[in-house]
Amino acid sequence: MASSENIIYRAGVDFESRPMVVICACNLPDPNVIDYDTILSVVLAQLDQFVENDYTVVMFSGGALYRPGWKWLFKAYRSLNRRYKKNLKALYVVHPSTWPRLILGTMNAVISPKFSAKVHFIDNLSQLARVVPLNQINIPAAVYKHNLKFEDAITLPEDQQDNAHRVFGASLERLMGPNGEKGLPKVIQDCIGNLIANGLYVEGLFRRSPSSAMLKQVRAAYDRGNPVDLSEYDVHISAVLLKLFLRELPEPIFPVSVYAKLQQQKRGEQTKTVLEFIRTEVILEVTHINLVLMMEVFRLLKMVADRHESNKMTAYNLALVMTPNMVRHDDVMQEIALSSVAAHLQRESIVEGALTLGTVIKVMIEHYDEVF
Repeated sequence: MASSENIIYRAGVDFESRPMVVICACNLPDPNVIDYDTILSVVLAQLDQFVENDYTVVMFSGGALYRPGWKWLFKAYRSLNRRYKKNLKALYVVHPSTWPRLILGTMNAVISPKFSAKVHFIDNLSQLARVVPLNQINIPAAVYKHNLKFEDAITLPEDQQDNAHRVFGASLERLMGPNGEKGLPKVIQDCIGNLIANGLYVEGLFRRSPSSAMLKQVRAAYDRGNPVDLSEYDVHISAVLLKLFLRELPEPIFPVSVYAKLQQQKRGEQTKTVLEFIRTEVILEVTHINLVLMMEVFRLLKMVADRHESNKMTAYNLALVMTPNMVRHDDVMQEIALSSVAAHLQRESIVEGALTLGTVIKVMIEHYDEVF
């Protein structure tokens, strides 16, 4: 059941620094279960916080499963007395179907013709971005999905197209600070948090692919700086976003210098246990901020592997799907070779020719506590 906070909530401010109130029709509950008069009282109570000053309302009409009846809508409209309407500067109705156009048109003609000048019908999210700052609005997943009926991608106005919020392909130094003082990037926090809460027992986690169209929408939202609630989406989107983030880092999370050390081991120049090699040769090559990120990612992977009887993702399976996102090499064949994973590797010794980055990652997942 949708909470009142999901139906109406405060966003940021519009281009004239007026507070924005967002109303989401997609989060309206079944009227046979919830009394809509109660919802009306909640909506009015929220609006009471803003009506004494100028404010803007953005109403997402698309993606709604339930729609209130005419009688209730006229009652709701009449409840908006002069103090609500006076300081309302604009009502943007996004993805209006015939239903809201007809209702608002009828109300404006019959009850308040002057109010119609404040109502603006917005066909898609690109158009909405031209009238309000899109990155300050938490847009529900149902709205993104509905928007795909009208446009494949959201296009921001030229004066809003910058990389200030871009997270995919950005350096860890910019996102986390030179010493990691800013903490984990928000997208990583969100992905890990959602996967721990909702994905640990999902079969094929990190292996299965979600809707590519919705994945693009969520990725673009993070790059715009939009707040995102990943719990509204297919949990596989969180898993793929995490892989994409690692894959698109300007520098791989495992530095290239590690590759040479792996080559030395393959030639049998040294004899060490796998864990000793990881602790003394691999981890010491990783920068501080990479290590902070690595610890959280591998903590999650360990939690997933520990539940492999349910999710079918053993440390071996996870290493297979994760390693290609952590390795980078100009030679494609070398990259493929580095990504291979030994199915069976004795903990006590390194078998000549068997140690690859994929195998290192498998062991790091299996023995997280000993590595970190």
